Amino acid sequence: MTNRIKKTFKGSLEVPGDKSITHRAVMIGSLSKGTTTIYKPLISDDILRTIQCMKELGAYIHIEDERIVIESGGLLSLNSPKEALYTGNSGTTTRLLTGLIAGLKLNAEIKGDSTIQKRPMNRIKIPLEEMGANISLINDEYPPIKIQKSELTSITYEMPVASAQVKSAIIFAALGAKGETKIIEKNISRNHTELMLADFGANIRVDNNIITVKRTDYLNAQEVRVPGDISSAAFLMVLAAIIPGSDITIRNVSLNETRNGIITIFKKIDANMTVTVKNNDGEPYGDIRIKYKENLKPFMINETLIPKLIDEIPILTVLGLFLNGKSTIKDAQELRVKETDRIVAVTNELKKFNASFNIFDDGYEIIPTNNLTQSIEQLKSYSDHRIIMMLIIMTIKMNQKLNIDDMSHLNVSYPNILDDIDSITKEVDYE
Repeated sequence: MTNRIKKTFKGSLEVPGDKSITHRAVMIGSLSKGTTTIYKPLISDDILRTIQCMKELGAYIHIEDERIVIESGGLLSLNSPKEALYTGNSGTTTRLLTGLIAGLKLNAEIKGDSTIQKRPMNRIKIPLEEMGANISLINDEYPPIKIQKSELTSITYEMPVASAQVKSAIIFAALGAKGETKIIEKNISRNHTELMLADFGANIRVDNNIITVKRTDYLNAQEVRVPGDISSAAFLMVLAAIIPGSDITIRNVSLNETRNGIITIFKKIDANMTVTVKNNDGEPYGDIRIKYKENLKPFMINETLIPKLIDEIPILTVLGLFLNGKSTIKDAQELRVKETDRIVAVTNELKKFNASFNIFDDGYEIIPTNNLTQSIEQLKSYSDHRIIMMLIIMTIKMNQKLNIDDMSHLNVSYPNILDDIDSITKEVDYE
């Protein structure tokens, strides 16, 4: 295949604020007495759902400039909502809110859109019911979620799979439980909840892979500065790695060690990457610079790395198509229960470019080929923001116009990705 690139990408930019951190800042700020200000948050559909839900529990929240300002009377001031809480298609909002409401001993119903109604919630129901929560689901598995107030007691819970959402739901519930709750992780998942709750004054301690939470009746309002989302930066990192002549710097992006799996992968493939740490306290952040380099090595992703880059798997699959050898993704069962079955969505859509895979129950092998072609079929979004962005990068690489059935779900995490890409686009002559 002769891929005649007529564009390259050079420049420096910032990506939107980290989605996971913004969700948690809104929730924890609403649990805290006083005024919490969140600087440079992500303002997206998912975050707006979280904001609305916390307002319906009794927090006063408004958005001004690049800030979210929360005023709350604290944990004991929140009330059962009058209507069902609607979370759209935000799994983070749905799962964390369930634990939060159980810990507050409130009555509530949580419902979402058609995608949320297909996402399993028994993974939070099981530990929360061990604590004494009263939770009902459709067929004991799917939303809507109905929570009846009840007294909670502490448990020791070994996480069966690495999941920051499940872990965070338990932590939020533990804030209102009698005794000392311990959560044991085999593979450590993203730790934003633990870091932030400690900053706000919660009785929480982390010792390696064991999180200990004691009942907490009071949290202090804080200022939160949200770094750029490394999951969003990943799309620009791959863009630079696969387009000849590219040189992209993403400024002020999160470098949290529980989220930096993509940096590990870029080191393993021997990419031309420079990481500059600007702050290493609390939530670390800094700059990532990627310059194009030929003949990059293939990668292997398994259970050790999966928790650190689960959201980056779609775009890393595109990267794998242009490496010098077969890359493999294993132990990624979690992809089956994201916004869609991402193993199906990723491989089905990239096959439209004549990509080739060996597919497993928990992942796939990526087989590079010189026979990649432009897609003659319309590309399908699966109502999944990360599938859309993956297809944007693949389309750019293949020198063809965007032909995706629905772009609206970009609003979930990176609404302005096309504008940002345009801002660093440079025209070059055909060879």
